[in-house]
Amino acid sequence: MTLPKPPRGGGLDLLRFLKHTSTTTSSSSPPLSSYLPSPSSSVHQPIYVLGNPSADLDSIISAIIYSYFASRFGTSSSTWPSTNAPGNGKCNKEEGGISFRQYIPLINLPDVPCGRELGRLRPEFVAALRLAVGWDGDGDRDEEELERSVLTVANLRERLKTSRSHGGGEEGLATATATAALEGSGGVIGDDTNTSARRSIDEQNLDIMLVDWNALPNLQTPSSSRSSSAEPPANRQPTPGIQGISDTLPNIHLSIIGCIDHHADESFVPKETAQLLGPRCIQTGVGSCTSLVVRELRERGLWANNNSSPSSSGSESQAAKLALAAILIDTANMTAKSKVSPVDIAAVEFLEAKIRAAAAAIMDQVQNTNSSAWDRESFYTTISRAKEDSVNNLTVSEVLGRDYKEWTATSTAPEEKVIKMGICSVVKPLSWLLEKCTGEKSSPQSPKTATNNKEKEDPLFIHLTSFSTAQNLDVVAVMTAFRTTADDTFCRELLLYVLNPDCREGAERFEKVAVGELGLEEGGWGDGEEGDLRAGGGGGGGDGGSYKRVWRQMDVSKSRKEVAPLLRAAMGGERGGGRL
Repeated sequence: MTLPKPPRGGGLDLLRFLKHTSTTTSSSSPPLSSYLPSPSSSVHQPIYVLGNPSADLDSIISAIIYSYFASRFGTSSSTWPSTNAPGNGKCNKEEGGISFRQYIPLINLPDVPCGRELGRLRPEFVAALRLAVGWDGDGDRDEEELERSVLTVANLRERLKTSRSHGGGEEGLATATATAALEGSGGVIGDDTNTSARRSIDEQNLDIMLVDWNALPNLQTPSSSRSSSAEPPANRQPTPGIQGISDTLPNIHLSIIGCIDHHADESFVPKETAQLLGPRCIQTGVGSCTSLVVRELRERGLWANNNSSPSSSGSESQAAKLALAAILIDTANMTAKSKVSPVDIAAVEFLEAKIRAAAAAIMDQVQNTNSSAWDRESFYTTISRAKEDSVNNLTVSEVLGRDYKEWTATSTAPEEKVIKMGICSVVKPLSWLLEKCTGEKSSPQSPKTATNNKEKEDPLFIHLTSFSTAQNLDVVAVMTAFRTTADDTFCRELLLYVLNPDCREGAERFEKVAVGELGLEEGGWGDGEEGDLRAGGGGGGGDGGSYKRVWRQMDVSKSRKEVAPLLRAAMGGERGGGRL
């Protein structure tokens, strides 16, 4: 049965919120007068809520849900009480008066604008958003709505460039002022509008809230107006930044105002919470970062525990469904016992109560309907299938980069050196990836490690070499996670490929530890792919000095969150891993 759409009014629905925060040039967009608590309150520049570079469902939805409720109630000494969250999460308040901020969710894709490409690369997000807000499933409408509803790093970069083009003369200043006031797209809104607009042109400061990660990567940034133009780029020290913005635009200054994360603490965000505007909540052992976001919002009164009024229950149900999508995907519909934590359980119970409350409110208005129409299994299956099927329409390079994270470690032997490593997560087995590599007609080859005919002819390692060269990696790993078609068994595989011979010793250290920690067994799963992989050196010691290994990972409870620290520590030797 298809439920009627929830009534509007009384609360800003999720799609309207997303459309507003992603608006760029539409001066006719309605103001958020019904959304912000008071139009006379002090309003400052927006806060961008940014997920990690993998831009997976958990990162995207964590950013959206946090932004939705934080913008809804603003930031003040009354709405952000100083509270110690359970575990090791701590949050703080902003002192001194009331300061309302617009929070803008930002998808961490530096090369992918919103619209068609985002929908192609992240169809599970389209599916989740469609189910949450009640889209009718029309493909053209999906693309149109998505294009107007979200913001990526690629979009923000272009808007920052546009805001700078307003500079010069009173007309340019007025245009930048109006753009900043209407859009919150990188311009600064403050008490002194002219001064703020000028600052948005010359030097732009971005306030960033991190979700689903807690450290920015070190990037080589362009010279700013403050630095000497004669200074060669190679002599400039890398600084923490946002890929696609900090490494392409000069005079971009980032202020990290807080974080919510379920990964290991990188000691990047200050632990002195008085220095932060937002919360600092880092708690490992939680299946989904969205669960932590829900908990923080509840504890601060930004998402009420009590039943909502009928007029706002519909918009809360939309947010609840979207949040639930991320949690269910990360916990395999709450069946992955090693991932499900009390925080996840509490979040799901809260979210499903919101969904059922909204359904009950609708049923009161519609006769002869069943109030138990919420079907979690169907909801999860639709989104899960969209995620699993998404890679079929991608190139090999896009498959490897779709859910990719990178780190650095500092090695001390034979001399101190920074090692860069990346881990690609893939939702298909290595046999599928090998077949895709073989079938892809265009196989760009890098000469970096292709030292013999055997390696030159291996399509999988040709693509891995090409991908790693583009990312400037010393070490690359591929982690697969999938269910078998025969009996629906959940499986994992791990491939490790060392391109820099100096890193071989670190790889061997990793192997010694990981065999026991992860339950590694040589070879991959499936029919016949082990021989194919070994033919390229995947199952043996490698060729030409390179190190390649393919394992079945018998401990399927260990995901990238556990594998990455092991690899970083092994590559760094006694110094351990470096910051992401």
